[in-house]
Amino acid sequence: MNDLSITVVVLVSAYFFGAIPSGVIIGRLWRGVDIRSYGSGGSGATNVNRTLGPRAGAVVLASDITKGLLVTGVARYLVEADAWLIASAGAVTVLGHMFPVYIQFRGGKGVAAGLGALAIISPFSAVIAFSGVIIAVLSKYVSLGSVIGTSLSLGALIVFSAFEVTIFGWDHDRWDLLFAIPVSILIIWSHQSNIGRLVKGDESKLENKPAPRRAQ
Repeated sequence: MNDLSITVVVLVSAYFFGAIPSGVIIGRLWRGVDIRSYGSGGSGATNVNRTLGPRAGAVVLASDITKGLLVTGVARYLVEADAWLIASAGAVTVLGHMFPVYIQFRGGKGVAAGLGALAIISPFSAVIAFSGVIIAVLSKYVSLGSVIGTSLSLGALIVFSAFEVTIFGWDHDRWDLLFAIPVSILIIWSHQSNIGRLVKGDESKLENKPAPRRAQ
């Protein structure tokens, strides 16, 4: 295949693989329910956890992270020298996860898929992202952890990429900005309603037990 064909195949595959609605699939298999009809109405791991319990939520979380890992990892294997295409494949995977064609373009908030892609693009930045996990566990606010973890890790990647920093032998390229900038904007944008509720003190906390409620 020529370079254009490879580019098209990588980016189209990234979208359609990223768009696989893990939460909806697990909801159907786990309890025979449409997870979008419960809780927040979302299809991501947080709503699955609240509705079906932590085991189901963990499966969805792992599935969504794996989407980012696989797509970006395969892209790196196929086009190792084309940093721009690797970064773009990661960003398109997140875009597919958030706007999946399979379920009327209403998907998750991009955090898990973004983390998987980030682990391939910049492992050190991915480690920084786990600060969000700590915040979520301590505060019980998943959205707070997601926003802070995303801001810190992708903010760090923007700096590493802009200055082409090498960390423990891992080179960062300015093309990585094609992932860092749009994905950070998309994820923060997807959490705007959560941010509003956090400010007002109305945001739901992550409970230890599932609390299935019909979506409003």
